[in-house]
Amino acid sequence: MRPVSPYPAGPHGAVLAHRNPSSTTAQSSMAARLSLARPSVVSERAIRLITVVISGVALALMLISLRPFAVRLTYSSGAENTGDALNQYGFLAAGCICSLALMCLANRRVLTSLLSPGFLLLGLVLAFNLMRSPYPDLMMRAVLFTLIGMLIAFTMVALPRNQADFRLALGLGAGAALALSYIGLVAFPDLAKHGFDVYEPQHSGLWRGHFSHKNIAGPVMSVIAIFGLYLMRSGQRFSGFVMFAAAAVFVANTGSKTTAGLFPVSVMIVMMAPLFASAGMAILTSIAAIGGVGVFTLGVLYRPDISLLVAKLTGDQTYTGRTTLWEFSLSMIPNKPWLGYGLYNFWQTENVLGLDAPFEAAWDYRYIVHGHNNYLDILLNLGIVGGAILCWVLFVAPMINYAKARQRPAKRALADMFFMIIVFASLLSFIETFFLARNDAIWLMHIMAVFGLHLLARFEIDPGPSSTIKRRQRAAMPVFSGPGPSRPAAPHNAPSGPPRG
Repeated sequence: MRPVSPYPAGPHGAVLAHRNPSSTTAQSSMAARLSLARPSVVSERAIRLITVVISGVALALMLISLRPFAVRLTYSSGAENTGDALNQYGFLAAGCICSLALMCLANRRVLTSLLSPGFLLLGLVLAFNLMRSPYPDLMMRAVLFTLIGMLIAFTMVALPRNQADFRLALGLGAGAALALSYIGLVAFPDLAKHGFDVYEPQHSGLWRGHFSHKNIAGPVMSVIAIFGLYLMRSGQRFSGFVMFAAAAVFVANTGSKTTAGLFPVSVMIVMMAPLFASAGMAILTSIAAIGGVGVFTLGVLYRPDISLLVAKLTGDQTYTGRTTLWEFSLSMIPNKPWLGYGLYNFWQTENVLGLDAPFEAAWDYRYIVHGHNNYLDILLNLGIVGGAILCWVLFVAPMINYAKARQRPAKRALADMFFMIIVFASLLSFIETFFLARNDAIWLMHIMAVFGLHLLARFEIDPGPSSTIKRRQRAAMPVFSGPGPSRPAAPHNAPSGPPRG
């Protein structure tokens, strides 16, 4: 038997009808599955094992990176622009392996589905910014590794043969990251916890695990907790609960109050879809939440009453000094509103390094690594034109894909998981920057969810052996190895039952 794709052609792709012999008009809506590998070369079991291993390692690489327990500096002189040989060659090798795996094992229609208007326009935005960059060599390297990270994220969701295999790969990758962080707390507490930092003394003793900073550890652990929720909803209650509980405890110990608040809000927003049996309810609520978080973050710059309310709720109306960066960013956007300053060409460049020292500000924005606001940094880097395209790809299109994917009952739990990540990322974007951020774990989880919803909206996915579909229904599923049915349809005048004597 030939191995099949996890995303066979579905109702939005090429659907092959299967006639019911007992009726001249009844037709099956079950989609055809496409053959991917030569059975004479590799067996189906071996193919499944390979795809699970590659997907699990891809997820672990995105969550752990090649330099765990590395320290990230809040202020930087730009020395990191010289690059890291291990990360460069390691991710380049991972990109080559993922490319080979996709070419050999993935459905061709899954790959060509990436040639959508949104992704093509995003490619044009990257090419345009590459051509206008004052440092084309550095820009080329940054774009290359961003694309490699996106390729690894796409491989994670495109390779598994069914949802059961996907859950196995998810457990392997996320479990490895979770275990490494907890092992670090025991074996390397000086690295897995924040020590004294002259710039951030308030972070001393807070957990960061194998991540470089608590502001990365908190959001990524929240995503891992979302993985645990998906596993619980898919029938793996024990392993899912362990993953959810361990990740949630870790989030609480990072000391990130905003992340700890946005995570449950994101979960509750998406759970409105099964509660009201409507994806539209979750989408509308998420849009309202995005507007609300925008008011309570950027609104503190313009409304004293909002600032006082935030101070009462959180104890800090400046969001640990972020308001200084937001105010500076908003003052710089009007200078180049349409095309921006160029991708990766604002922070730590002449655009800010040549300014006078802001002695009255909470942070010296001349040496800051980013503006701690995805939306403002998108406008600074890409302007209104490029920013609109990127926001469409990262936030708007996933909402549309989620509504389409949730029409199929077998996809709902997986679609909910991906949309939880999208909603969480959209809310987190008001206090952190991670768009097109090369191998940043938060960015990779965000784009992985984008790809996941993109595929779920266009293709069917086999629930796998652990599905609750009845045995008879599974046995009736036609498995096609080519463009036609596996057996000829019965003639229109064929009898519907055994011949009578």
